[in-house]
Amino acid sequence: MKVVCEKEELIRGIQIVFPVTSSRSTLPVLSNFLFETSGDKIKLSSTDLEIAVQCYIKGEIVEDGGITIPAKRFADIVKELPSDEEIEIKSSETNQINITAGKSKFNLMGISQTEYPIIPEFPKDSNFTIKTEIFASMLKKTIFAVSKDAQRYVLNGVYFIIEDSKLKMVATDGRRLAYVYTSKIKTDIKGKAIVPTKAITDILRLLSSDVKAETVQIGITGNQIAIGIEDITFMSTLIEGIFPNYEQVIPKTSESKVKLNVKDTLAAVKQMAILTADKTSSDRSASVKFYFGSNLLKVSASTAGLGSGEVELEVNYKGEVTEINFNPNFVKDVLQNINEDFAIFEFKNSLNPATIIPETDKNYLCVVMPMRT
Repeated sequence: MKVVCEKEELIRGIQIVFPVTSSRSTLPVLSNFLFETSGDKIKLSSTDLEIAVQCYIKGEIVEDGGITIPAKRFADIVKELPSDEEIEIKSSETNQINITAGKSKFNLMGISQTEYPIIPEFPKDSNFTIKTEIFASMLKKTIFAVSKDAQRYVLNGVYFIIEDSKLKMVATDGRRLAYVYTSKIKTDIKGKAIVPTKAITDILRLLSSDVKAETVQIGITGNQIAIGIEDITFMSTLIEGIFPNYEQVIPKTSESKVKLNVKDTLAAVKQMAILTADKTSSDRSASVKFYFGSNLLKVSASTAGLGSGEVELEVNYKGEVTEINFNPNFVKDVLQNINEDFAIFEFKNSLNPATIIPETDKNYLCVVMPMRT
């Protein structure tokens, strides 16, 4: 194999595939990425056997072929090569890789491409298209609620439901739940999938790069999900198991509805969270108090040996005086993902879960369990 390409193109490809390579695997080849010719382009692939990503970059194909290249070493070399010189990459039958740019020359030892795991093709039939902006927003609005408890493995991902030309996403850790859906897809496909947190994080990484695609293709088949973004294909195995009945968790009724200024409430919670900063986000004793009085919301916190604080906000509230304690991080995560000026805070009492919904976007809601102190 022999190819010539620009440094900028190589760096783009490396940035896409490098994070998926596995430096801790017992299989040395998984520390490499697959570098091969494909028609008039260069194809880069990497996998850790659970997640895989492929992309194409531009280059001059002098001689067809392929080789697996040590990912980190190659990335470090390319980073230091001169930007104004084309980079020539050549591999031999003995798996030696020659890298040349101007007066710079490097030799690396690769591993034969025949030893690299086969990465499945993107499902051509069972897929649908969604706008990139909507897809990325839905992922961000749910990933924060995913459980980190390995023993509750079915909650270690975002639950996708495709039915009736709708895509729904749900995530919960047992103490909070995030639910969002869109009907802006056209498909006859029906399916359900629990997509691992790591896969969601990698997808968001790809979407936040310089990708300018207006739409994303999503395909679900067997135990895998595939995401197509322009010339990038991302695949992940799914979490096996049955996701709990999330609809039972969403309150059907409430006694009070209060319109909150998102910016002001978020600022108040952040201020009070400072007084619980020595406690971890999973610590059940780290809490802020929401006090609802006549046209008043007080957000306060008090920690023995640390201090106390309070912020008052004007709200339109006429109900009985109610005090509810919440983990401040749970409330922050919700408010930070509401892209509106106001949100509706619904609750029944201090013991039942509260619901937070954007004022106008009824496709998104979050449920937060109160804390008993």
